[in-house]
Amino acid sequence: MREQRGFLCYDAERDRYSIDWRESLSIVVGELLLKEILAARPYMRGRLLDVGCGKRPYALIYESLVDMSIGTEVVFSPHGTAAADVIGCAEVLPFASGSFDTILCTEVLEHTRRPFQVMEEFARMLKPGGHLLLSAPFIYPVHEAPHDYWRFTAHGLEAICQGAGLDVVCIRPKGRALTALFVMLLHFTVWGLNLLSRFFPGSKPLRDVTVVRLALDKVQRGWLGVTSLLEPKGSEQALGLAAGCFIVATRRDRGDEALPTG
Repeated sequence: MREQRGFLCYDAERDRYSIDWRESLSIVVGELLLKEILAARPYMRGRLLDVGCGKRPYALIYESLVDMSIGTEVVFSPHGTAAADVIGCAEVLPFASGSFDTILCTEVLEHTRRPFQVMEEFARMLKPGGHLLLSAPFIYPVHEAPHDYWRFTAHGLEAICQGAGLDVVCIRPKGRALTALFVMLLHFTVWGLNLLSRFFPGSKPLRDVTVVRLALDKVQRGWLGVTSLLEPKGSEQALGLAAGCFIVATRRDRGDEALPTG
């Protein structure tokens, strides 16, 4: 049995999640983020808020782990608003303080005008002991323009969390230096395809041609296999040259015991 929501697929027979090349060109970054989200499943519980949920792809992962979930989106989202329960900006959301056990926010913070305020809003909405699961790009091209405002170092994300009253559990890179370079080259390739498409007016953009998308998928999955062997594991320097970061943070009351980092 195969299920799909947006760009995310789940093969129940193989118990395997994957990014669908028909729905996304960013296979490398998507798969790296997916790996981190799957590793963070122990933190998904109770009431979950999916901020900037898009087509709600990660519901395939969290819906069986939580009691209930709510998705939010902005009215101008390029992913549409059909899957969202609430339309509104992340800076000010219509929920009471301490409403959620888990907040999931993937690749959204860079699209907000006031990221510090967003983090304070997340801290307000989290229950004590609740967890924020957040990803943001660092070495990555501008996307979804003109609503792409920021890039965040790992130290910057940690500082924003601490300033909002959140304790960082862990920060992990989405890829390392070689992967960040590859992602930039991939975007130049797509840019070149878009340029060539101008010479074929009325035709489907070259990047959307099935054989081209399939080729881009194969190249990216091949790269993931190679870099899993070449790129060093556990290096602090990896955070300084990553395509982005994934962070787990918690709102912890005084006297709470430290939670495991997985």
